[in-house]
Amino acid sequence: MRINILGTEYTITELLRHEDEKLSENDGYCDNYSKEIVVLKDVAPHPMNVADLEAAKNKVIRHELIHAFLFESGLAENSEWGQDETLVDWMAIQIPKIVNAMKEVEAL
Repeated sequence: MRINILGTEYTITELLRHEDEKLSENDGYCDNYSKEIVVLKDVAPHPMNVADLEAAKNKVIRHELIHAFLFESGLAENSEWGQDETLVDWMAIQIPKIVNAMKEVEAL
């Protein structure tokens, strides 16, 4: 899948852990220089995994998209907070709620 991030085309790819070494310890990553977002594909249900795997994967996609937006806007390299994982995670979790609230009051 391809997506436009502030005028730059990024590719989103889903791979299995054994297909990409970078997924050995992460569920996804954003490579700002190759313009590629990679997320873990088809996590098998397991007692130690979250119950809603699709929701977890979507959160990872949002997280990596935010990294791409911050990079393409110049904030990732020109601010400490632009690469802060806590902030990026907060945004990935809260953006759907923010969008829903804006739609509810017809401000979007």
